[in-house]
Amino acid sequence: MKRLQFSFDTTVHYSAPVTGHQLALRCMPMTDAVQHLETCTVTIEPAPLPQPLRDGFGNTVYWYSALEPHTALRYAAVGVAAVDKRRADEAFPNPAFRCHGLRTKPGRTLLQVSSAMPKAGTYEAAEALCHAVHSLLQYTPGVTDTTTTAEAALRGGIGVCQDYAQVFVALARLAGWSARYCMGLSVGEGATHAWAEIYYKGHWHGFDPTRDCAADERYLRFGVGRDSADCPVEQGIFFGSAAQSQSIRMRVTEL
Repeated sequence: MKRLQFSFDTTVHYSAPVTGHQLALRCMPMTDAVQHLETCTVTIEPAPLPQPLRDGFGNTVYWYSALEPHTALRYAAVGVAAVDKRRADEAFPNPAFRCHGLRTKPGRTLLQVSSAMPKAGTYEAAEALCHAVHSLLQYTPGVTDTTTTAEAALRGGIGVCQDYAQVFVALARLAGWSARYCMGLSVGEGATHAWAEIYYKGHWHGFDPTRDCAADERYLRFGVGRDSADCPVEQGIFFGSAAQSQSIRMRVTEL
C-alpha cells in the first residue's frame, strides 16, 4: 500500500470572453476498492462548485456550468489517496470493457497485428502484450491528438501515452481480455498520463506500455473507460470565438 499526495491544477485561458460554458470535469481521483481518498479539496472558478456525480464507469464527474462571461477557467484538486493493490476488486468487470469504444475499434492494421499477439490466459501473456505495444510505437509528441484512434496510431507507428494505452487496450480485447483505458497521474511532475488495465483472476492489473512497465501503486486513476473518449479530463462547449491556451501544474509524491 502507498499513500500518495497529489496536486492537480489546470487553468484554461481564452483570448476573448466566452459564455454559457457547460462542462464535464474529471479532476479528482476515483474512489473504489483499490483507491481510497483520505482527503481531497476541489476548486472550480469562476462559477460555484457543483455536487460530484458518478458516470457509468464509476468516474467522479463535476457537471459544471459557467454562464456569465469569463476569460479563464480554473479547476484544481489537492489531497491524499491510499492505493492498495492487495484489496479485492469487483467480482465481475463491467461487460463494456470487452467492447471496443469510439477510438479502439479495430481496423485492418490492428487485426493483422493481433493475429501475432499472445491470447488471453496468463499474466505473462499480458506482460508480453505490454512489451510488444511498447516496441510497435515510437514516442513522438505533437503528431497525434485527442481524437486519434488506436488504428491510426498503430498504422503510423507513432504517438504519445494516450495512443500507447489505446493500442494496448484494443489488442487486449482482440486477444480475449476485459481491458480498460486509464487516465490519471503517476508519481512525479508534469501532465496527466494514460495507461491500461487488464482484468485477471478477480483483479485489475495495470500496464504502462509507454514506459514498458507495470502500473503499480504509484499510479492514481482519475478516470477509466473503453478508451479516451469515455474519460477526458475536460469535455464541453461554450459560446464565443476565442483562442485557448492552458497552464498545467500536476504533481504526485509518496508519503
